[in-house]
Amino acid sequence: MMSKKLFILTALVSFVLTGRSQEYLTVFGNEPESKYWQNRIVSNDNVATLPFFDDFTETGNYPSEMRWQSPCVFTNSGFPFKPVNYRAATLDLVDDAGAIYTNGSSNPFIADSLMSVAIRLDNIDGQALTPADSVYLSFYYQAGGYGNAPDENDSLVLCLGYGYEEYDTIDDVIYVYEKTVWKHVWSIAGEAFDSTFKKVMIPVKDSCYFTDRFYVLFYNYGTLPAVMYPNDRSNMDIWNIDFVYLNAGRSVLKEDSYPKVSLTGLEPKFLKRYSSMPYSHYNETSPDVTMNYLYNMSVSNLDSISHEVHYYCTVEDRNIGNIYTVNDTNLISQKYSYFGFEDFNVRMKGFRFPDNQQYDSATFVIRQYVEVVDQYGDVVAGDSIVSRQGFYNFYAYDDGTPECGYGLSPDDTYFATQFNVASPEKLYGVQILFNRIFTTNPTAPSYRFFDVYVWGNNDGKPGEVIYKLENQLIEWTDDLYGFTYYKFEKPVQVSGTFYVGIRQQEKVSINIGFDTSRDNKKYNFYKTDADWKNSSLSGSLMIRPMAGKEYFIGIEENQSVTEELILYPNPVRDVIHLDGMDADECAELDVFDVTGRKIKTVSFSNELNVSDLTNGMYMIRIVKEDGSVLTSRFVVSK
Repeated sequence: MMSKKLFILTALVSFVLTGRSQEYLTVFGNEPESKYWQNRIVSNDNVATLPFFDDFTETGNYPSEMRWQSPCVFTNSGFPFKPVNYRAATLDLVDDAGAIYTNGSSNPFIADSLMSVAIRLDNIDGQALTPADSVYLSFYYQAGGYGNAPDENDSLVLCLGYGYEEYDTIDDVIYVYEKTVWKHVWSIAGEAFDSTFKKVMIPVKDSCYFTDRFYVLFYNYGTLPAVMYPNDRSNMDIWNIDFVYLNAGRSVLKEDSYPKVSLTGLEPKFLKRYSSMPYSHYNETSPDVTMNYLYNMSVSNLDSISHEVHYYCTVEDRNIGNIYTVNDTNLISQKYSYFGFEDFNVRMKGFRFPDNQQYDSATFVIRQYVEVVDQYGDVVAGDSIVSRQGFYNFYAYDDGTPECGYGLSPDDTYFATQFNVASPEKLYGVQILFNRIFTTNPTAPSYRFFDVYVWGNNDGKPGEVIYKLENQLIEWTDDLYGFTYYKFEKPVQVSGTFYVGIRQQEKVSINIGFDTSRDNKKYNFYKTDADWKNSSLSGSLMIRPMAGKEYFIGIEENQSVTEELILYPNPVRDVIHLDGMDADECAELDVFDVTGRKIKTVSFSNELNVSDLTNGMYMIRIVKEDGSVLTSRFVVSK
């Protein structure tokens, strides 16, 4: 008898609770809106061919529409802890409107999903495929990461689907929908946090799969805690997925490897204290105070042998177009399957972002490269990642991704974050990111009041009250990780060390966004009685004082530099296609190798012939008519 389960395919989640402490964390509950999914199952007309591969590195906030039908799943570097390759796809408990799923309960319920487009398994390069061609699907997964780990009642599930023309009763089929049959092939129960990603390799051997419509589907079951306080029923049960790879000619009898050495982990902090600050503050401050001259990087060697690799980094000034090479390091990278990650320190060698009094804000694009120095026979690809360093009109410790939500349990309590300015400054308001909670009406705001405070300094703790903005309401946004702006009634003068924070009027947590991947607890304080205490929780409160009259959200730190540019197929043999750009928008197209050497320059076209390139990693750079630049990368594999 065939079991029919309706799969509700949607979006994201996470949760951390600190037990009996007076300060505690829950998880963020906001997720991008569904842009294209009207029918959540098999609605994307794109078709992929083998090899099917995605490391979720350069797809902005969403999986590539050329490979996935999951525009709500969050691809990011904040939730995964040292993924196999930089960034991963995160499955959790939040829907596409940013709220906990309405079917959420203390019993396991289907939450998020990641489903592929149709993949052709009937042939490869015109040659018929059969079960004898040893087709395998592999991927890596991690429970929790920087978010809350799923417990034993939660699970991650993998199903495979295929198209059919006539109904056929099959014992292991769990669902049939619009001429697509789904089979459960793998699942795992929730587990405590594990710092490593675990590899799974699944053979695709049933003859029914070898059609022109084959699908891969991940989804998760989650549970909400059965507690009386609603702020405990928030974003939780995190699963991270990375390095999904489907291809023929693979085997588990020999070590399965991928000829690539990858950068991974978090983007380095080039600033010592803040993730962002006003450009004027930076220009007025000594480099020894602002610059982080020593930072940590991680690489993962996915090949079957060790390699000598060369790491270097460039910084592009988007205001004036100058590019600086800031460091250069060589190291030996051991096999990931045996040793996991190789961590190494990088020294900045005196680099400083250029002073420029002409601009009140600035954006720098940071490109990091790792190339394989030794090449034994087959070409082993290196890697690159692209991030931004922004100088805007606010001060921030967080990186823009909240893995949890922060609050205090008693009423009439306070929490604050310490800031420091080089010269007297005027504050015009504060940006605050709020964590959503479970509610039967996900569009309704939370009618909880709080007060915004600015304090002076009292021997390293909040002192006298400089200003307070009373009786403010929590506001949830529909934007991905959106901040709410609370404008002060008048400019507030501050100098030296000062503090910005919240008086929580009610005993239920206010759930301020909390970035657990950036530890700045030494700047966080709370007060539940007469004395201020330093926070015991590692992370950054997502409170950003505004030092300029114009409101600027600063959400771009969550966005990929290449969010408009889609390349496929990737890896590529002969011709690569470029989507998301029109010819009349672009002036030219450049191709660089992994060392940064320009290989070719051509007039822009939506197709690029790369048959003349050898196997390896390359970068595409597109100059638009307005002078802006987009970059993306691709792998040639023949």
